[in-house]
Amino acid sequence: MTSPFDPAAVQVIAWDFDGVLNSNIEQGVFAWSRNFEQDLGLSLHSFSSYLFAGRFQKAMVGQACLVELVTEWAEANAAAGRAAEILDYWFERDALPDHRTLALFEPLKARGVRHVMATNNEIHRTSYIETTMGFGERVERIFAAGRMGIAKPDTDYFAHIEMELEIAPESLLLVDDMEENIAAARRRGWQAFHFTEGAHDLLEQTLGLQKTS
Repeated sequence: MTSPFDPAAVQVIAWDFDGVLNSNIEQGVFAWSRNFEQDLGLSLHSFSSYLFAGRFQKAMVGQACLVELVTEWAEANAAAGRAAEILDYWFERDALPDHRTLALFEPLKARGVRHVMATNNEIHRTSYIETTMGFGERVERIFAAGRMGIAKPDTDYFAHIEMELEIAPESLLLVDDMEENIAAARRRGWQAFHFTEGAHDLLEQTLGLQKTS
């Protein structure tokens, strides 16, 4: 759910990536994982158990290297030399821009609203998002956990964005699909919109962008 906020006060929208600008999550399942075993002939359970038991979380904030982690798993699971293939598969299958949320950029820019990305991605996927997917040209800045060394929902993540943009918290709006991130942003004094699956209409309405017939 969302809480009331004042769209007229919003100067910058900080958009989450996965699940907001990128429609790669359906009922909590990431697109890359859906056909991982069939397409690559590798165990999704083994890969996920290895990577997401704390290792990826370290990579997310720059304390470990995702490429090295995937290489280590591949070498231990009869997939030596396939780390690049696995990462390419992951990044490509999860590259599903949400054209409906992206369509809001221009009408909001016309109001003078600026757009940045606020994501918990590590450095390698962030680079893919920025260059291969072209988001470096779509948003003013990409604030990524891997580059910042801190991740949402830590309130210091939001404080860093405020400092970098030199803007007051109440002039910032976070659009994010994670409740804990929404709550943390609000604790900093940000405005926030909890974006859930199918929330496009509500977001457009809240921002005063609903189409008239």
